[in-house]
Amino acid sequence: MAIKTFEELKEAVVKLEPIRVAVAAAGDEKVVGGVKLAQELGIIKEPVLTGDAEKIKEIVDAQEAEVTADNIRDAVDDSQAARLAVKAVNDGEVQALAKGRLETLHYLRAILDKETGIRAAKVLNNLTLFEMDSYHKLVGVSDNAIMPNPDLEDKKAIIENTKPLWTALGIEQPKAAVLAAVEIVNDKMQATVDGCCLTRMVDRGQIKDFIVDGPLSYDIAMSLECAKGKNLADSKVAGDPDLLVLPNLESANMLGKSYKLHGKAESGGLVFGAEVPVMLNSRSDSAERRLNAILMARAIAEKTSLV
Repeated sequence: MAIKTFEELKEAVVKLEPIRVAVAAAGDEKVVGGVKLAQELGIIKEPVLTGDAEKIKEIVDAQEAEVTADNIRDAVDDSQAARLAVKAVNDGEVQALAKGRLETLHYLRAILDKETGIRAAKVLNNLTLFEMDSYHKLVGVSDNAIMPNPDLEDKKAIIENTKPLWTALGIEQPKAAVLAAVEIVNDKMQATVDGCCLTRMVDRGQIKDFIVDGPLSYDIAMSLECAKGKNLADSKVAGDPDLLVLPNLESANMLGKSYKLHGKAESGGLVFGAEVPVMLNSRSDSAERRLNAILMARAIAEKTSLV
């Protein structure tokens, strides 16, 4: 059976050996809180924290987190904090990277730097995984942080880049819904054209190991009853997607935030396409949501199914 909740993911991950993680701009109580939770569960060890060293040490001491002085790396600003965290990856000190309390722009610049960055794929994309009472399993939303207006090839990469996550969760053929405002192809609505093309790419072997359907409106994608009402009950994705591919960053970002605010969703975010698992949380995310991202990163680092 596939992993369907963050609690099930935690139960699987705690059985693995701990890994080391570097956290960029770690001078925040929620950030250190997430690190401490992961340490207490035995998921990570010897974390490297970069940023304002004095502030980090103060928070670490207050929370009684296990971080040695030599693993607190002082930085004059967020840009340097991000670069120091990436350097820890390049130096082989850590096996994953986490975002603390800094702007995503500074974080991504360090990751994408042509000389010292850790980009592995042509396209990097963000995916946030959500757990809600109103849905029967975990569902991913992409891209809600990196690509403002993904084109057809970008959306193909969004789908393919996320395969390691689904493998870790025990999903052999993940289902991707390519969303648009309507489920009918309209050449004046690019999202519908992209959805149609991506669906055909699966048929022609251009996308492997995924079930893709699009264009699908949100209600059809997430509800089989809605699909039946629009004569799309034969869709292999409707009512059961693992991944929602949104038309652009704005729509993905707003959907994700609505899940958190109104759906009371638990969540965790990752960047795909880098040399190591890269965590990407909102600056306002709780320690628990940061722990979820660490769980996801540790699962992917295993490079096999946890089921």
